[in-house]
Amino acid sequence: MTRQRSLLTPGPISLAPAVKTQMQFDLASRDLEFKEVTARMRRSMLNLSGSPKDYSVVPIQGGGSFAMEAALSSFVSQGDRPLVCINGIYGERILKILRLWGVQAVQLVKRATEALDPEEIAGCLSQDPGITHLCFVHCETTTGIVNPLEQVVDGARRRGVKTIVDGMSSFGAIDIDLSRGGPDVLVTSSNKCIEGPPGVAYVFASHELLENAVQEPRSFVLDVRDQWRSLERTGEWRSTPPTHIVQAATKALEILADEGIDVRRRRYEKIKDRIIKELDGVTTPLLAANLQSPICVAFAAPAGISDQVAFDQLYCHLAAHNLYVYSKLHLPTRSFRIGCIGEIQSSWIEQLGCAFRTYFRSGRTGLAGRTSARETCESRADTSHSIATASRYPFSTETAVLHAGFRRDPTTKAVAVPIYQNTAYELDGDLNHIANVYNVKADGFTYTRIINPTTRALERRYAAVDMGNDSLAVASGQAATFLAIVNLSSGEVGDNVVASPYLYGNTWNLLHNTLRRLGISVRTADPRLPETFERAIDDRTICLFGEMISNPRLIPLPVKQLAEIGRRHGVPLVVDNTTTPLVCRPSALGAAITTYSATKYICGHGTTLGGLIVDNGAFDYGESSRFPLFNNPDDAHGGIIWRNALQDIDDLAQSEFLLKARMTWLRDTGAAIAPFASFQLIQGLETLHLRMKQHCANAKVVASVLNEHPKVRRVFYPGLFEGADRETIDQTLNAEYGHGAMVMFEVENEQAGRKFIQNVDLMYHVSNVGDARTLVTHPVSTTHTTVPREKREAAGIFGGSIRLCVGIEDVNDIIKDLDKALSAI
Repeated sequence: MTRQRSLLTPGPISLAPAVKTQMQFDLASRDLEFKEVTARMRRSMLNLSGSPKDYSVVPIQGGGSFAMEAALSSFVSQGDRPLVCINGIYGERILKILRLWGVQAVQLVKRATEALDPEEIAGCLSQDPGITHLCFVHCETTTGIVNPLEQVVDGARRRGVKTIVDGMSSFGAIDIDLSRGGPDVLVTSSNKCIEGPPGVAYVFASHELLENAVQEPRSFVLDVRDQWRSLERTGEWRSTPPTHIVQAATKALEILADEGIDVRRRRYEKIKDRIIKELDGVTTPLLAANLQSPICVAFAAPAGISDQVAFDQLYCHLAAHNLYVYSKLHLPTRSFRIGCIGEIQSSWIEQLGCAFRTYFRSGRTGLAGRTSARETCESRADTSHSIATASRYPFSTETAVLHAGFRRDPTTKAVAVPIYQNTAYELDGDLNHIANVYNVKADGFTYTRIINPTTRALERRYAAVDMGNDSLAVASGQAATFLAIVNLSSGEVGDNVVASPYLYGNTWNLLHNTLRRLGISVRTADPRLPETFERAIDDRTICLFGEMISNPRLIPLPVKQLAEIGRRHGVPLVVDNTTTPLVCRPSALGAAITTYSATKYICGHGTTLGGLIVDNGAFDYGESSRFPLFNNPDDAHGGIIWRNALQDIDDLAQSEFLLKARMTWLRDTGAAIAPFASFQLIQGLETLHLRMKQHCANAKVVASVLNEHPKVRRVFYPGLFEGADRETIDQTLNAEYGHGAMVMFEVENEQAGRKFIQNVDLMYHVSNVGDARTLVTHPVSTTHTTVPREKREAAGIFGGSIRLCVGIEDVNDIIKDLDKALSAI
């Protein structure tokens, strides 16, 4: 699996799934469609700035710093005398650009923790009437300080001074209304608050400046006025970026317009506030709240971090957990910064706080000056692979099962997840806030059928373990499958599911009988022929469905191929991964939704019923007309539009799919898991990685022995597969674990199968799977009794079929019991 990093860097630079999808388009760079998308991009930028009549926006190929060079080059000549206001490194960059071109600029230098003072700037302009331009940074991300844009610009305008403003880390997250007047030039870029791709920047400039300036351009690529003239006259760029970048940038602007700048700012501020709260007791914000940017926050270096060498050690400690902050300590203020990137999730913030506290409790700050940053990073190299394997969750599986989603009880500081064995929660405080909680406009606990603190800890933890956006815990695995599928329904008769025929008996009945009675039909397709799934899809198909390793026939599901087919048609793939948790991660293979009977291996001890639905974040429901209840007002919850609801909440805002499932289907069907059951599943989850490895190791030995036994006609075990099935297994299962714990074998006939079952001693004859003990089942007598014979045999279940779920006992004892029962046939 490719390892990516969770970068907590100066500004929001994430790409929404819709933006990433748009980047896959690459049209001819000079055709009419390119001109149209460029025009749409420019209109979107103007609309977001208040649709000012006196401005044009000029896109520039390159980053934001290059666009600032272009603006300064185009509008400041050597004979001009600009005043550059500096309270951070980005203001210093403007000064350096001007000096490289021989422009004699005047400086007004402030500390990086002081906002620019409009009156002080006005005084400088009055004392030096030769000043022609005023240049400053709106959001100075050195420390995250916000400078007063409107007041400074108004003072300059009254004195006839032109203003050039760096709005890189503000446009899109702070409302800048140019229709009321503003700077003569404002520079920003696509990959900051706009959350678009790098490679496109924008220069807003007044028509007066664009039309009347007469300076000779320094170079072709830096000439903003020439670019503007070309765009206005012909719609063409003078220097054209790749089309897919422009397409993606335009898509990002559309998403920003839908979300709204004020809503995006609140989202960033919520992230910032959570980070501040999580790091409380370790470090404090450098700036007062009224000065702080919503998109980046600077923290005072904790005690013991006095220089860059000491900070390098802390940085490498965080990086070893796949947590990246900005790597430079700002020495004048002894601070470091974290950018509130749009994709930061609560789990990352919790792990960041945990990593900080672990570092300072260990006393490693005393090593500053004795161990070089290079030595520290080199020592990290041997452990980073095992510690961090996924970009979005900084801990490995082995650590996530113990730490993700819950750190401590906020009141008692208890480390174990408490059992909140209650049904309701006191509704105290402001009634408007309480109404917001019920209307999904604020987070909060209402009723345990919908949400419970113990269960929520389980959900967060398993989402991290399974590398999903979020998860929803329900009463059983059967409830998980049911809710996952019906949550996709349109609400009208005629929806259909394309499913594998190789299914657990009760799942088969759910799809072919119960769902049919709800107006959802099922079409079967052969997982060994993925193209049959594609042929079965029509405009009412709501999902593709199958079991990763089917129970009990063990037919593997080609998840990668089916996910790709689903992506092409706008249909999500739902995978039941009950039999192979950790052994397979459907999220890494492109599946949209993963379901589990947590009763099985996740619990591991045959004590507790539970199910889990994981949203892998791989599917955009807003792009398809198949899912009207996601995209239109949903009468099941007061006309809510689920995607919009994510903007107002924090904890449950990771998945519109699960938010809808929780607030409608779980609420209305009552398929809620009990808090004590959630607690027991958390206990089982803590050892899942250890048990799965032992299950798989034992199963490998057992399958090999059965394969050689004279009383056994056939053995089905993924580790023994050949041909196309083997290719699928190698593509989908994690060899570090093995090939699962289920083995199916056949004896001569149904009578021999029954006799085998009646002669086991060590193994338990139960219809469960996934217990620490070895379990054995005769499917035609138990789980598949209600499945018609022709359909059962078509799925590979015969009278002599035996399903074996290999436990974690001494494998020699399991083999002895198998041999005894087979000898009785």
